[in-house]
Amino acid sequence: MRALVAAAALLAAVPAAAQPSGATRPRTAYEDLQMFSQVLNQIRVNHPDSVDQHQMFMAAVQGMVNAADPHSYVIPAARLSPEKEQQLRSRRLHPVPLNFSYVGGLPVVASVAPGTAAARQDILRGDVLVAVDGAAVLAESPVELEVFLAGARGSQVRLTFERERADGTRVELERTVRREEGDAESAVPVVMMLDEQTGYIRVTTFMNERTAEDLHAALGKLEGEGMRRLLLDLRDNGGGSVAEATRVASEFLPAGATVYMSDGRKAEVRDSVVVRRSFWRRERVYPIVVMVNEGTASASELVAGALQDHDRALIVGRRTFGKSLLMQGFPLSDGSIIMMTIGHVKTPCGRVIQRQYRELRGADYYRMARAARDTAGLPSCRTAGGRTVYGGGGIYPDVVMPEAEPAPLWLARLAENAVQTRWIGAHLTENAGAYTTAEALSAAPRLPDAALAQFRAFAQQQGHTVPAGAEADRALQRLLVPEIAGTKWGSAGYYRVLAAVDEQIGAAVSEFERANAILGTRSGQQ
Repeated sequence: MRALVAAAALLAAVPAAAQPSGATRPRTAYEDLQMFSQVLNQIRVNHPDSVDQHQMFMAAVQGMVNAADPHSYVIPAARLSPEKEQQLRSRRLHPVPLNFSYVGGLPVVASVAPGTAAARQDILRGDVLVAVDGAAVLAESPVELEVFLAGARGSQVRLTFERERADGTRVELERTVRREEGDAESAVPVVMMLDEQTGYIRVTTFMNERTAEDLHAALGKLEGEGMRRLLLDLRDNGGGSVAEATRVASEFLPAGATVYMSDGRKAEVRDSVVVRRSFWRRERVYPIVVMVNEGTASASELVAGALQDHDRALIVGRRTFGKSLLMQGFPLSDGSIIMMTIGHVKTPCGRVIQRQYRELRGADYYRMARAARDTAGLPSCRTAGGRTVYGGGGIYPDVVMPEAEPAPLWLARLAENAVQTRWIGAHLTENAGAYTTAEALSAAPRLPDAALAQFRAFAQQQGHTVPAGAEADRALQRLLVPEIAGTKWGSAGYYRVLAAVDEQIGAAVSEFERANAILGTRSGQQ
């Protein structure tokens, strides 16, 4: 109560001319700079604690940059380590295979590099990093955090995450993560025929400089096996190199076709990127279905958008994340660096891929990536064949699939405590001869009832109760079978077996009739 009285007395002591007047006239830059000087001077003269004037100024700079958009940020010179960053860029040091975005000042997992040990450690998008080796996280930008976490190849770092479960409860998880390059394995881990005519390729990232080359080889292999239609899986592909994305799009588009356009305040930012040359002597014209979801972002959105706008593919799944900005670094006089958004990227027909971030809190910006939205009110444009496609953030699918149900709490807790990981090691040791090849397991992706009973008993010993019944059995099969393949054969085995148990793949295959119709429309325009 005394504090409230004191605050009221202080407010009353403020001259009337200095109190809010309700005026709405736009302020000039000079007036705002004058106000900033007043605030800094009042703190310096009246605050009881000693304050560092430059530190106060940098806090204001960070606030301005963060207010511009959710992706721009400042790397203060005081925390930069040029020597360590140079060692990281020259690959004398190695990163943790995790990508982070900052939300409300907190580092949040944006993606986990496929094919790495971390990819099988139940580290999920949206997990908040709260400690590194038991100490608080001091880094305040993705680049700064990447350098901070770097170390000798194969060395380990203890990361503590906070996760919000589907039921609203929170849990703190600790993961020991090995430092390794995320591009050590192919970005095209699985290439297979789903049936006599349908080829399936999963592209997990565009960070790998061999992505387009590996995809080119994969297409040649499947065509040699008689492929007459292609299912291209870009789900959870967080993007990477725009150049690789352009080369991948060039696999399916003719020379001269626009892949994407960029736009910004300065003329040099405005550009139109086209296919310089086709990888093939003649364009491939088989139907394509592209699978996307909320984890499809950045460079992978460029590919999906280009193929959709040119009527080259049917897009199936969930609306993509909606992140496609041009960034540039600007040095400050004290050695700090501003990484700032300088432009937006558009699809060939003019759709803006970047989601709206104006008048949204940072937390809402990331939360709404998964929000259910329809096409009402969205800006649109027309493809070459006359179809209407929608923009305003992300790539809107031609066929929208229902959002996946969250894992039941008992299953989520098994993964949080790595129960399946600990069980699988002993299970494979005791049953080494039962798993011959990934191909054989994907043909019959099912564990025997005895193995499920053994897992239930193991989970019970660890303090976890697994419900009985057919529904729980199916959930365990979906959890354990791909994990066994990943442990035994790496990411290639994991994604191959995952494709065999993934119900969404079967749903996507059923949409090839629509893909054929789109291809026919496109052919009529040529």
